[in-house]
Amino acid sequence: MGIEKMSQLTVEGNLDKLDDALMLCCESRMFQISDVSGDSLLRSTNEQNPYEGAYTELRDTAQALNITPEFVDYSNISYESAEDFKAYHTELSQQLSELRTAYEDMQTALEEHMQTDSYVKHMLHMDVSFTELFNMRYIKSRFGKMPAENLAKLEYYDKKCLHFMTFEEKDGYAWGLYLTPNKSSEFADMVMNSLCFERTRLPDYLIHDPDSTDEVLQQIITNEKNIVADLEKKISSFADTHRSELLSVMSKLKYLYDCFELRKKALISDGRFSFSGYCPTKSSAQLTDKLTAIESVTTTQIPIKGRMASADVPVKLKNNFIFRPFEMFVKMYGLPEYGTFDPTPYVAVTYMLMFGIMFGDVGQGLAISLLGLVMSRFSKNGLFPIMTRIGLFSAAFGVLYGSVFGIETIIEPFFHRENIWRLLGYTEQPHNIFQVATVLLIAALGIGIVLITISMTFNTVLNFRKRKWGEALFSVNGVCGLMFYISLVAGVACMFMLDINLFSPVYIICLIVLPLVLIFFKHPLSDLISGTKHEEKMSVGNFIIENFIDLFEAALSFLSNTMSFLRIGGFILSHAGMMLVVAQLAGTTVPDAEITVGTVITYIIGNLIVMGVEGLLVGIQILRLEFYEIFNRFYSGNGQSFRPVQITFETEN
Repeated sequence: MGIEKMSQLTVEGNLDKLDDALMLCCESRMFQISDVSGDSLLRSTNEQNPYEGAYTELRDTAQALNITPEFVDYSNISYESAEDFKAYHTELSQQLSELRTAYEDMQTALEEHMQTDSYVKHMLHMDVSFTELFNMRYIKSRFGKMPAENLAKLEYYDKKCLHFMTFEEKDGYAWGLYLTPNKSSEFADMVMNSLCFERTRLPDYLIHDPDSTDEVLQQIITNEKNIVADLEKKISSFADTHRSELLSVMSKLKYLYDCFELRKKALISDGRFSFSGYCPTKSSAQLTDKLTAIESVTTTQIPIKGRMASADVPVKLKNNFIFRPFEMFVKMYGLPEYGTFDPTPYVAVTYMLMFGIMFGDVGQGLAISLLGLVMSRFSKNGLFPIMTRIGLFSAAFGVLYGSVFGIETIIEPFFHRENIWRLLGYTEQPHNIFQVATVLLIAALGIGIVLITISMTFNTVLNFRKRKWGEALFSVNGVCGLMFYISLVAGVACMFMLDINLFSPVYIICLIVLPLVLIFFKHPLSDLISGTKHEEKMSVGNFIIENFIDLFEAALSFLSNTMSFLRIGGFILSHAGMMLVVAQLAGTTVPDAEITVGTVITYIIGNLIVMGVEGLLVGIQILRLEFYEIFNRFYSGNGQSFRPVQITFETEN
């Protein structure tokens, strides 16, 4: 458990083997390449990635086809150059374009024929062919519709310059055809426009009478609908048909594209290349063997020791099966620096213990654990494995509380053991957990004191290991802070619990006042021990004010951080209270209460609500205690995550 040991690996070789070396590093997924530093003249900065255009076009095409990019095996793809990929994209786009063009043309034709047929249906049973209407030499014909209420106005013109033949009246309109001599056509058109006539221009390919034309158009429309449906299927299945090949081509193109991008992180000079990065020490030998198998390529490996590590050394956490899921919480706060302390085991143990204490119930704990176990099979969400573990601790503490889905008659609760409570000063056995609320709150404070003390001890040890003597000795979370906090807590505890007064003048001066004075003068004392001079110059007044404020803030933080742990006892009582409400709603608080179907349903719903609402609140509150009351004492979280070079589409999805 802890932080994976890293080695710095430098790779050198002939320039023509650069791509091979970079590809091998990508395939290994155990090498993080470093950015180029030093002489920028050696860096190949003017190389344009030849695969950029092809990759952008192919990615856009995949997006248009609703294909989500994913990295798959591409061993069957023979394309190598950017031109090969562009040719593939051109052919693929052409096939898709032809299908879409054919679909759009056929859709346009279908809409035109359907519209024409809708006009023709208004002229059914007219015993005249369209050819005869279109080819009349001395008479003009106009087909369309007009408001039916204007038909009466046409009587004045009926025997003069135009004649309107009504075919159908529908929806307030009269569909028909008006005839007018050629010499009167302009006047007739003007008259009909004044009567709101809307002309419909029939296509010139109509030759038969309306009934025959309707039959022909119906057949054409049916055929075109079938063609449109077939084209729709081909377009929708186009993505499925080409998905496998397209993903393989994209994977290889992405591989070549990213490898070429990595060239920018290599130093190039006189036909030679050099790049460096970090690799887990346990995997470095394997990667080195593969790299040196490439002609002219050599490697240099330097193990990185914790104390000598620079800030950019990446961190890869290494924990066992039990603690590994809790790495998520550490990463949320920030990774530890390389060569320092991985708090994951500490977080895991304290989180599971506090959750069990605050949410102790055998039935609910096992249900949470089972839910986490099942959901972790179907989802990669990191919370589900954590649920599996904290649920077991909840069940374990539920045994102590004697609670099984809120029922305390199945297992004898811890507070029903009379001999234990006599040791705590109780004259009789408590009948419920609310009668021992004071003990619970004091125990919660005790847990907080222990955890804060451990966290401060971690900080002291870590600073000693880093040779930061001033921080280790004189900081709020160092030796002086520990001395002050433990002495103050011990004195208060002895006074109120054992009726022993430890606050003698010597005790106060040596164990409380002296640590505060040393904390107040931390900076000059640290400079004195390290033999360095504080760079920032400060007046005496500013020094006093600033350090007094820091000291006052530190004292308040001790108080607030300790009191924050009261929520542990508070949630124990809250959980018991909520389950008491469920029992009252179910009617089981009365002795020898009858168990009915309603009672069972109430208990099921109540337990589900408690597990969902209070379980979530408890989880959040514990995380708050971890981050604000525990981590603040010893942990900075300034580490850099280990990010091995690899080909993936995850950042684009």
